[in-house]
Amino acid sequence: MDGNLRPLDTASIANMKAYAKMVGADYELVTGRPFRKHLTGACQKVYMLDEKWDKYDKVLMVDIDMFAPKNMTENVFDLTGVGLYAETQQMLHRKIAAHAPMFASQKHAYWGGAIYLMDRKLRQNLRRHLGGDESWMLPYNKAYQFEDEGIMHTLAMLSGIRHSKEQYLDRKWCQCSFLPNPENAGFIHVRTKITPQGPKREKIENFHGLCDAGIVEWNYD
Repeated sequence: MDGNLRPLDTASIANMKAYAKMVGADYELVTGRPFRKHLTGACQKVYMLDEKWDKYDKVLMVDIDMFAPKNMTENVFDLTGVGLYAETQQMLHRKIAAHAPMFASQKHAYWGGAIYLMDRKLRQNLRRHLGGDESWMLPYNKAYQFEDEGIMHTLAMLSGIRHSKEQYLDRKWCQCSFLPNPENAGFIHVRTKITPQGPKREKIENFHGLCDAGIVEWNYD
């Protein structure tokens, strides 16, 4: 998180803390720009590869607008797969491979940036390609220009991690809040849309709608 916390952020933090407690995991809110200070806030998610986390086998990174539904008791750390690869990611994967063929490939994994679940071996494998000349990151250093997804994809390509179904989580673990049956999601990703086609409204309003429907808790001890 880079900047001041908003009400939705605070609610997501409380929700994820409660979820972490339920599954017996440690929780930490990452703030500021600990990865590369000159890169965008979204790019800071790559900090999950840092050796600081090597004491953990699996590390989960989620955006600060993600929520576990009230009755969801599955343990995300029991899953295989790293990130989301739904229609949006498939489109972006094609786009990045076409626009940056030196640093992107449709033959290698592309993970959506709202959730990453990585074991120690994968994190260390990707981390080996950081350092030195990192000018290849600069095209990703702009809002909505791939950002962390681009960096992770290039690292996956450099690490030889192939595009395969084993690399991807079921979309229920990053289900957009406007999709049907959010109560059955693993994690709900609160979006601005009310339906896939629109219209749009503030995320906090859509979050309140989930709370009013009894799908997400509002307060936590």
